[in-house]
Amino acid sequence: MKFIRTLVWILIIQGIAVAQATVWAAPADGQSLFEKRCSACHKLPDPGRPPPQGWAEQLELMAPLARLKTDQKRSVLDYLQTHSQQASMDAALEEDRAFFEEKCSRCHTTDRVLLSPLRGEALSHVINRMQSRSGTDWLSDQEVERVLSYLAIAPRDTASTAPLSNDAAPADIFSARCSACHTLERIFQKLGDNSNTADFWSHTVSRMRGKAPQWMTETEAGEILEYLRSASTMQQ
Repeated sequence: MKFIRTLVWILIIQGIAVAQATVWAAPADGQSLFEKRCSACHKLPDPGRPPPQGWAEQLELMAPLARLKTDQKRSVLDYLQTHSQQASMDAALEEDRAFFEEKCSRCHTTDRVLLSPLRGEALSHVINRMQSRSGTDWLSDQEVERVLSYLAIAPRDTASTAPLSNDAAPADIFSARCSACHTLERIFQKLGDNSNTADFWSHTVSRMRGKAPQWMTETEAGEILEYLRSASTMQQ
């Protein structure tokens, strides 16, 4: 009987040892180690929000409690610091996006800029021209550089053609496409100018489509041109 009890206890102890070994087995990467070891005692901290003393010092305190070996601690630290840096960059990018929208939406929608394929010196020329119109009180030289830095990395693929119904009227196509970059009032003012010929509107629509061909199809450009020519004739 005593032998059986001893055997049972040996099996229980071995089972506990196996279970502990499984729990503390080293995962393959820093993220897995962080999620498995650090969640054993408390709620996981946000990797993107390091403590005031930084992840390195915090990990020095916590690594012994989490039974992290030297290489494991290094792996967790690499994960936390990389994640924290990415979170900081994302936050900075969001701040620059909000700044860009504040400054560049004063005269037109920000879609106009994001739809443009311009880069480098061509884009810099446009932003500097905008500065000359709005004044340095609204957009300083330093702020121009901030806008250009944001636009150099800002995603452009979200600015794609919004589908219109197949039976959309020319006036609806005109309104949807031409209001993305500026107010329609600007165009209506031009419609009342008797000096604007059919060639003027043909050149204007072609130039607008050239700035953002992904926003206005060739067929839509034709519909818009016919609408503008017709509206211009009615205004005269």
